[in-house]
Amino acid sequence: MNSLYDFFNKAYNENKIVQSYLIGNTRLDDIKEELFSIFNNFFFQNNIKIEENPDVYILDNKDDKVSKDDILELIQNVNKTSQFNNIKIYVIDECEKLNDFSYNALLKTLEEPATNVYAFLITRNMDSVRPTIVSRCQKIFISSEVKEENFDEQVNIIGNYLLDLLEEENLNIISKHPDLYTKITDRDMFRNILIYIQNNYMNKLNLLMDNNSNEIELLSKKILVINSNINLLNYNLNKNLAIDKFLIEMWRCNNENS
Repeated sequence: MNSLYDFFNKAYNENKIVQSYLIGNTRLDDIKEELFSIFNNFFFQNNIKIEENPDVYILDNKDDKVSKDDILELIQNVNKTSQFNNIKIYVIDECEKLNDFSYNALLKTLEEPATNVYAFLITRNMDSVRPTIVSRCQKIFISSEVKEENFDEQVNIIGNYLLDLLEEENLNIISKHPDLYTKITDRDMFRNILIYIQNNYMNKLNLLMDNNSNEIELLSKKILVINSNINLLNYNLNKNLAIDKFLIEMWRCNNENS
């Protein structure tokens, strides 16, 4: 399953739409067209422009912060009577930037959502979102900007090789497979390998619709680890140290859930 639209199409057809979503590894501007199509097809069933729909409230975080007044306005809006299909939707872009007041106010709406009110929280960095918010939302991960079809063949080969080792041997990879450190020639190559692995896990995650599944929880943790390590590779981190860090954190994911 490769698109956000496909995910919601499947959820809608299986009657598994939930009230709170956390969409990671993206920004609203990057998914706006697709997200608005989702709203019209699976929530409102009409062709009203989202910008003109009074039942959709968008907090775009353009000022690099969410103020007390922003959240109060959001809460006031979602408490108004719906004009279409008895549904209200609010969207918060870059939700990792919520301050303490905004966070506490939002948490209350997530813990006790009003009937037919749906939250869409968007973040570029899922592991920067407060855990209490993450735990109250169904997580959706958007594929990174490097697409699988653009990967070098060696990235695909090592990515599949490492995927198999991660699932079968965990931390023993370090001692049993030192050739990984020579096969992965530099940080850019390792970053693409991580994106390849992340895409594989995300495709698997998007096929699982049971939000209480232990498998979903483990996959989500692994994707968070991968996303964090991809972000770290943007800095001057030694390639071999980056591989060590990634393998140890993935081992912890597996063992915390064993």
